[in-house]
Order: sequence, then structure tokens, then C-alpha cells
Amino acid sequence: MPSPSSFITTPFLFCFLHLHLVFAGDPFVFYDWIVSYIGASPLGVKQKVIGINGQFPGPILNATTNWNVVVNVKNDLDEPLLVTWNGVQQRKNSWQDGVSGTNCPIPAGWNWTYQFQVKDQIGSFFYFPSLNFQRAAGGFGGVIINNREVIPLPFGFPDGDTTILLSDWYTRSHKDLRKDVENGVDLGVPDGVLINGFGPYRYDDSLVPSGISYQIINVEPGKDLRCTCFHVLLVFI
Repeated sequence: MPSPSSFITTPFLFCFLHLHLVFAGDPFVFYDWIVSYIGASPLGVKQKVIGINGQFPGPILNATTNWNVVVNVKNDLDEPLLVTWNGVQQRKNSWQDGVSGTNCPIPAGWNWTYQFQVKDQIGSFFYFPSLNFQRAAGGFGGVIINNREVIPLPFGFPDGDTTILLSDWYTRSHKDLRKDVENGVDLGVPDGVLINGFGPYRYDDSLVPSGISYQIINVEPGKDLRCTCFHVLLVFI
């Protein structure tokens, strides 16, 4: 005769297997990021910016709704770091949100692995460092959550895709800007606007100095190009 414990174990085993089968179908996507200072001159002035894997702005985080996202972040800066996922819902998972109060900062030289599910979301979002005014130095990038194939798009499939990341920019370091904010000094109007980390086209010689690199996006007549735009603004003016 079976022991009473066997009647208790069987339902729990069934529940475990059921949960395993339910979540087994959601794919995982993995990223390894090294966050460090790199040299750049987005507005023609050489400065130290925050890059990810040597890239400024950071790479696009691409996933599909309901996927599980795993991002291992190594902090190679000289100060603590947190990365937050603006607009991405953290359901019962607030300790992955990357803001002070829900996450402990990643000490310099350490790493932290973020794990979250982009549940029932479709659209374009962005990530950025949430501590110490580091956002003013970079470390930001886009997040694209695509629709599953079972969810139809309300438009025809485009002939191509491109991303446009808009951000205001100061030529002063984020540490100097942080000191100004702490001392009550107004930051003033940003020195310029960046498009995908590049400066503006020199449409007016009196307004845009020479020596600034800009980006060209090629568009073919008669072709549909899907543009995913991200607005990573530090100052709202």
C-alpha cells in the first residue's frame, strides 16, 4: 500500500512538471556587456564617453515579446554603475529595474547579471545608466521588443529597418555636470543634439563648426523603410 507521502508528492511533482512545460517555450537571449570609458568627439571636442563593448551609443537590445532577457554587465568605470530599462515592465521583478533603492549599485570592477522577461510588450524603449549623472556621458542604447509571428502587424512588412537614437549632449564631463547640479548651478542649454552618437550636418557654417562627423541614412525611392526612434533626452527644453 502506498505511503501517505506518495499522495502528497505526486500532485507537487505534477505541478512542477506543468510549470516547467509552460515556461520552457519562452526563449532566452543573452548579452555580455563591458561598460567602460572610451574616447569620442561627437561634437568635434575630444572627450571621454561611456561605451558598451567599445561602442557609443551602446548596442541595440533586440528581443521578442515574452522572451527572457539575460544581460551580464561588467563595470569597468571608476565609480558604481546601474543600468535601467526605461519603459520595460518589471512584473514582480523590481530588483532588476536598475535604479537606486531597488538595486544595489555595481561596484567598479564588478559585474551583475540582469534577468527579466519582456512579458506582453511590443515597441521601442531604451536603457541608460541611472546613477551619478552618467547618462550625460553615454552608456545608453535602444531596446526593441518585436511582435511574435502569431501577432500580425497593422502594416506590410518593410523593405528595410533602421534605428534613430536622438540625444542632447554636453561637451563637459558628466562629473563636472554633476558638481554643477550638486552646487545648484544651472546646466544651461545643451551644446548640441546627437543622432546615433553623431553630430549635426553642417547646414549653417555660422551655427555648426567644421570637423563634426554626421550620419547618412540611405533611402531608396519606392521602398518602405521602418524607422525605430529613441529619444534619450537628459534635459527637456
